[in-house]
Amino acid sequence: MTDMTQASDNGPAIGTKRRWTIVMVVVSMLDALVQTAYAANHFQYTGNDLGYVWCVLGLVGDLAAPFLLLRRGTRPVFCCLAAAMTTLLLPFGSALSLFALASVYARVRERRAMILCTTLVAICCVKVEVLDLLRPDDYSTWRMMFAKTGTGVDGVPAVVDTDLSAIVAVATIWTVATFAAAILSGLHMRNAAAAANANTRANSERDRADQLQTSLSMQRFADAVAAEAHDTLAHSLSLIAVNASALQAQAVRLSSTLRPTDGSGMPSAGPAADAMALAKRADEIRRQAAGALDEAHDIIDMLRHPQEVQAMLQPDSDTALTREALYEIIDAARSAGMMLDTWIDVQDLSSLDPDVGKISFRAVQEGLTNARRHAPGQRVSLEISAAKSRGVVILFTNATTAPVATVPMKAPTTSDSTNSGGNGLPGLKSRVQQAGGTCEYGYDRQNVFHLDVRLPFTPLR
Repeated sequence: MTDMTQASDNGPAIGTKRRWTIVMVVVSMLDALVQTAYAANHFQYTGNDLGYVWCVLGLVGDLAAPFLLLRRGTRPVFCCLAAAMTTLLLPFGSALSLFALASVYARVRERRAMILCTTLVAICCVKVEVLDLLRPDDYSTWRMMFAKTGTGVDGVPAVVDTDLSAIVAVATIWTVATFAAAILSGLHMRNAAAAANANTRANSERDRADQLQTSLSMQRFADAVAAEAHDTLAHSLSLIAVNASALQAQAVRLSSTLRPTDGSGMPSAGPAADAMALAKRADEIRRQAAGALDEAHDIIDMLRHPQEVQAMLQPDSDTALTREALYEIIDAARSAGMMLDTWIDVQDLSSLDPDVGKISFRAVQEGLTNARRHAPGQRVSLEISAAKSRGVVILFTNATTAPVATVPMKAPTTSDSTNSGGNGLPGLKSRVQQAGGTCEYGYDRQNVFHLDVRLPFTPLR
C-alpha cells in the first residue's frame, strides 16, 4: 500500500510506502534500544545514577521518537531536525537521523535547510560512534564485534585482541558509508520522482498530440462532409427552388388562359382557381426550399468553422438572459415589422447560471427567427418567466401563413435527442435537454405553431 503525500518544504511530491516506513521505524527503534542498553549497563557498572536516569529517559524516547518518520513525507525538514536533536540529547543510535536525512535529500530543494540537516546528522553520527568507542569492551557495540568467541556473554568478560586503531577505522568507514548511503538514497528517490514526473508530462503531451491529431482528422472529415453537402444537398435544394419557381410561373399563365377573372384580378372558380392555388403552393415550396438552403449553408459553415461556432455558443454579455438584452431583441423584432405580443416576468436573473441564461436567450432568438422565417406577417405571442421556484419558461405561439400538415405537440424522445446539429429547433432541443430541461414544438389542430422551452433555474456557481 502506498500513501501518496505532498511535501510541504518546496520539494517534489514523492510517495511514502507504508511497508518501508514500518521497516524504518522498527530498525530505528532497535538501534536506539541497543545503544541505550549498552549505555545504561555502563552507567550502572560505574555507579553513575544520573547517567542511568538519562538512559531511562532515553528508553522512553526509543519507543516514541522513531514514529517521527511517519511525517517524513509531508515535513521532512522538521522530521530530520527533531530526529537529530533527539539523537544528540539522548543515548540513541544514528539510524533514525540517517533515515530522516534521506527524506530531506529526496524532498527538499532549499539549500540552507539541506546544509543544516546534513551538518546536524553528521554531528549525530560522530557523537554516537565516539561515545560507543569510549566505553569499556563489555559496554561498546564496536568492541564487542571484535571480542573473542565466548567472551562478553554469560558473565564472561569481553576479550578484545584487535588493535583500537583498527576498530576505529572500521567504525569510521561504516559511519561514512551509512552517511553517504543516506544521501545517495535520498538523491535516488529525488531523481526517480523527477523521472516519473517527466514521464507523466511526456504522456500528457503525447495525449495532447493525439487529441490534436484526432481533432485534425475530424476537421478534415467535417470539411469533406461540408464539401459533399455543398455539392449535392445545396445543389438539389437550389434545383427544387428553381423548379418550384418555374411551376409557379406556368400555373399563373395557365390560370390566366382558362377563365376570365371576376374583376378582382383572381379567377372566380373552376380550373383557373385550381391553377392559381397550385401557383400558391409552388410559391410555398419555393420559399421552403430557399429556407432549407439557408439552413444547409449554416450547417456547412458550422462544419467548416467549428471553433467559431463553439465561441459563439459560450456565454457572453450580449447573449445573457437580462432584461436589457430581452428588450433589445424584442424591440429589434418589432422594428423589423413583426407583430409581437410579450409578457415578461423575470426574477433573480443575477443568480442564474450563465450557461442556462445563454441557452434561454438562444431559445428566444430561435423562436423569433423561426416565426419570422415561417410565419411572416402573422401575430406572434411570447411569454417569458424566470424564478427559482418554477425555473425558466419560454412560450411561443404563432399562426402560419398557409395550411400545413398538423404535427401534434410532443415531449422529447430519445430519437429527437440524437439530432444535435446545433441548428434550428432540433439543435435547440438538444441543448435544452443537455441542460436538464424540456423543449416541445409543433402544430395544434387549429394549425397554430407552439414552441415551449422549460429550463431549471440552476444557481450561479
